[in-house]
Amino acid sequence: METIAVTRSIVASDALAEVIDDEYDFDAPVNCKLISKMLRTQDNDHYLVRTGDSKYVARIYQLGAHLRRRESDYLFEMDWLNFLKNNEIPVSYPLARADGRFLGSIDAPEGKRYYALFSFAEGQPMAVENEEQLFAMGQTMAEIHLISNGYETEYSRRPMDLAFLVEEPIERMREYWAGKKDEKLNFLLASAGEASEAILALLANEEETEDSWGPIGGDFHPYNTHFRDNNQPAFYNFDLCGYGWRAYDIAVFILNAKLMERPSRLSEAFFAGYYSVRPLSQNEHEAVAPFLTMRRIWLTGTFSIVEGATGYTFIGPAQLENI
Repeated sequence: METIAVTRSIVASDALAEVIDDEYDFDAPVNCKLISKMLRTQDNDHYLVRTGDSKYVARIYQLGAHLRRRESDYLFEMDWLNFLKNNEIPVSYPLARADGRFLGSIDAPEGKRYYALFSFAEGQPMAVENEEQLFAMGQTMAEIHLISNGYETEYSRRPMDLAFLVEEPIERMREYWAGKKDEKLNFLLASAGEASEAILALLANEEETEDSWGPIGGDFHPYNTHFRDNNQPAFYNFDLCGYGWRAYDIAVFILNAKLMERPSRLSEAFFAGYYSVRPLSQNEHEAVAPFLTMRRIWLTGTFSIVEGATGYTFIGPAQLENI
């Protein structure tokens, strides 16, 4: 019987434990437990790793074809997180293997998949109704943006430019929904054009912010943030990091935290924290609104209609009323 192609495999926890035990310098036996939800085939696979009294999180990245990832993209993430850690930013950082590298690979049935082991982000999930936590969230995000102005690396990574955020997702939607008449899709396409024009107009404006572009988290989220007893955040899961607009980073968190649907005092607390470290220029502030639209477009185009283990769609035409 010929070998058949596999869309997505799930690495057995015991097998991953053996790999980690072989490739990391741990004194105690390694135990792994899969903790990912299997609803979306685009997500990476995460495992809780225990060795003695210590806890870590292992991530096995999905095959890079979907987001056009290469080894350099993953190495950028490792390198930037180490830079943030060395600058005392509270992030979950990669652990070095016995050979000194931070990135490993596994020969999965569908092809080579990269993996890394990260420190465990202690604390409790962010409480979005807590103004003190929102202030600290904005404050630390601004610190990440400022500190990263001094970041230099040899590793390349796809930038979050207009091609990445709008043009390619729109092209994918046109391809998969070709020949189908859908008013919501047409509305989405029109919104994408308007958002792009707004951003281009702001970029062409005489007002310029030198550090409006630089390394960003790309997916700041209440679910990617734990808070410790002193209400200080610990960030994890930087899979979508890279070079992009800082205003986009802000828009992503606003959307993820649903701050536009909550009392205004909450978004004010977040912005107060951010402004306390890095005040936004008028251009950047005005860019947040069109970036909210771009984020929705990116989500719809990037994570829709991908055939996989759970079926044909995650976001389809029926969900477009929220755009």
